[in-house]
Amino acid sequence: MVAAVNNNSGSEDYGNGSSAADLTDSFMKLLVAQMQNQDPTNPMDNNQLTAQLAQFNTAAGVEKLNTTVNGVQAMMAQLGSMSASSWVGRSVLIEGDPKVTFNSGIGIQQEGADSAEKFSFLLGGDADTVTVTLTDAEGNAYTSELKNVKSGVKTYSLDDLQNFQPEPGPAPDTEYTLTFKANNVEGESPEVSGLMQEQVQGVTMTANGAVLHLLNHDPIGMADVVVIQK
Repeated sequence: MVAAVNNNSGSEDYGNGSSAADLTDSFMKLLVAQMQNQDPTNPMDNNQLTAQLAQFNTAAGVEKLNTTVNGVQAMMAQLGSMSASSWVGRSVLIEGDPKVTFNSGIGIQQEGADSAEKFSFLLGGDADTVTVTLTDAEGNAYTSELKNVKSGVKTYSLDDLQNFQPEPGPAPDTEYTLTFKANNVEGESPEVSGLMQEQVQGVTMTANGAVLHLLNHDPIGMADVVVIQK
């Protein structure tokens, strides 16, 4: 049957598009041509034609579904970008090693933070011990331990850090970088990341979504935000 169509001297255009509509149109034209050129002694198989038509209808349905999904994704990205614009002026927590200053008499003050005695980290699983390390610019490090910490975003104050090693502990009026390590008695080490507080200064809309411009950090995507604060 196909050979008969190929040998047809007609110049009818069967289309060369790749869309479901073009493929269906081509199929119908080929079907008519096959019926006109079929061998009367060996007629076309109706079951085969039905199966071919079903395949074309499936292709059309998949194309329509993909178009719908792409439209929904574009709409969600636009809504997300519009929502991100309301974050301007607000503080967010993002992953990174926070810079802190150990001030004599008033505790740890994270740069840009609302509270002079707060710091945060993200813990991937419950931990028996989270070791907090403060390291200054010269490489001097001091550690303290937090016990029985549950998973999630955790916020602590200086009062929760006791018994620094080595003694006497961090020097006042010195900037330190905070890092964290979690452990369990079974030998497991849950993932833990420090959280830095930054202020959103502006939002840029791009084809890939909103880009947040921060006060003291390179621009980031919305997915990089761990916590949106008031």
